[in-house]
Amino acid sequence: MISDTAGYYNQAPELEWNRLFSTPYRRLEWEVMLHLFSRYLPPEGRVLDLGGGPGRYTLELAQRGYHVSLVDLAERHIAWAREKIQAAGLTGRVEECRVGDARCLNFFPDSCFDAVLCMGPLYHLPKRDDRLLCLRECARVMKANAPLFATLLPRPAYIRDTLRGGGFHPLRPEDWQAMQDILRQGSSPAARVPQSYYCDVNEIQSWFEETGFDRLTMASAHGVAAFLDEPVNQAAQDAPTWGNLVQLILETCEDPHMVSAAEHLIIVCKKSSRPGVTP
Repeated sequence: MISDTAGYYNQAPELEWNRLFSTPYRRLEWEVMLHLFSRYLPPEGRVLDLGGGPGRYTLELAQRGYHVSLVDLAERHIAWAREKIQAAGLTGRVEECRVGDARCLNFFPDSCFDAVLCMGPLYHLPKRDDRLLCLRECARVMKANAPLFATLLPRPAYIRDTLRGGGFHPLRPEDWQAMQDILRQGSSPAARVPQSYYCDVNEIQSWFEETGFDRLTMASAHGVAAFLDEPVNQAAQDAPTWGNLVQLILETCEDPHMVSAAEHLIIVCKKSSRPGVTP
């Protein structure tokens, strides 16, 4: 499982580095995340960017003065991140930049981070026990009441992504099989990205409660504009329209109706301080 996921991302680290800025539509996810950071991150401290890929958020947070540790499964992501960190003159702010498995963070002591980003690992762990192990490790290395930012993929998002785009393209039998598998069980050997897990939104709460978290909010990474790639890209051609659209996205991203129709789902939790709750 590890080699499949790492191999997929090791093919072209520049694609993940550029993903959030490849189109205005993709940029919306970045804007929503920064919005949530502004509300829930502490003003300073140590942040773990777990599954942080080639380091986009690591660099952003380091530039803001946080001390960041980046851990990712893909060796080429980490190599790319190290080059970017050095070029930006941020080596003093990035404490760790290493290959690692989100289910085993034994190179970090207990209660050492003021916040954790887990924006990728949970949807690359098809087994529930592995997802819980990842969350327990996040909780273990977090201080009490520290925030966790996690991203998930809802099941309908796979179907909508398969059918999106201009014009109809005939789907292969394996495409239909993947959609049926994901609707039923959240994963499929025929899925476009290996070892992906698409969640049923009704199961999410139990993952976080069982691993020692209290939920703060849930959001759609694209708000009311989920899957509306072309209209968003066109709106970005006019600066005032783009500014108004981004504001609309930020105002709608936590609406329950938008959350249920999300392409990427963001959940913000805090490590519980309730008596008897342990990761």
